[in-house]
Amino acid sequence: MTTPIYEFVHQVADERRQQFLANRWWHSIDLGNGFITPGAIPLAEMQANFAYLQLPEDLTGKRVLDIGCWDGFYSFECERRGAEVVAVDCWRPEGFFLAHEALRSRVQFHELSVYQLSRAELGKFDIVLFLGVLYHLRHPLLALERVCEMTDDFALIETHVIDNARAANFPVIEFYEWDELGGQYDNWCGPNTVGLLALTRSAGFVRPEVLQQHVSRSVVKAYRHWDQTVSEPVSSLRIREISNAIHFQPFVPQTGRHAYVAIWVEGLPSTVKREQLRVEIGGYGIAPYYAGIAKEQWIQINAPLPPGLPIGEASARVSFEGQTSNQAAINVVAGTTW
Repeated sequence: MTTPIYEFVHQVADERRQQFLANRWWHSIDLGNGFITPGAIPLAEMQANFAYLQLPEDLTGKRVLDIGCWDGFYSFECERRGAEVVAVDCWRPEGFFLAHEALRSRVQFHELSVYQLSRAELGKFDIVLFLGVLYHLRHPLLALERVCEMTDDFALIETHVIDNARAANFPVIEFYEWDELGGQYDNWCGPNTVGLLALTRSAGFVRPEVLQQHVSRSVVKAYRHWDQTVSEPVSSLRIREISNAIHFQPFVPQTGRHAYVAIWVEGLPSTVKREQLRVEIGGYGIAPYYAGIAKEQWIQINAPLPPGLPIGEASARVSFEGQTSNQAAINVVAGTTW
């Protein structure tokens, strides 16, 4: 038996699908001179969805990556606000190129899967848009790791959620084997918002914040940096050693996922919890996985390397209750992990 929320999702999905099939446009885009593309999503709704993202009117000097751009409404709107925009999708949507030509746009397009994204190919981006994509993916955490790797400041993540169907204060993710969600075979997963936040943190973001929650959709703003850091170190808090947390050698592998660093810190209380600590590596915040007493009463802190950290020398520091340690250097080298 389907719940009312799933009946609503099926009804909306069917209506949008029929309208898309009739017009072949998903986004309604104002191309000027009174012409608006006949998208399945009305222009007013597109504009309201963009407003939910709470982006500034002026994006001059910002690089924006739009993952899963489809017809390009969000790409072109960010470009209109002054951003340098790169749009990617796993296919070449005809509508995007028609709108691109009509708007005389400079948005760059790449036909790529989210799993293929890398800084080596596209560089890093101040803002990453990941809108309406996550629930289409068989490997949502891997995709979010790629999103985090591309993000220098923050990402905006919008997706289907199951809050009304699976109300819980702990992470829940549904898996759809067939066409259970909206009658579409390419819908694979649905987290609740608590689960979405957990996935986002696990992918490497340190501050995910919920911007909007609706019947079956949530918008999350996920930051790469802590909200407050102390610039001047204190002598009472000191990093003594850093090594690879897997084999405890001085070199830290960067290639691959799950590359962990172990940091030994002097001056922390023995009762410190990992949630009280803020680790920064290479300028990016990263949440520690473990904190506990180690040798000589030092506290051992284990944390993953931040996604997108370049090969070469990087600095690490630890903050606790408004106090910051010295900066210690690590040498990030190419290698493989798990």
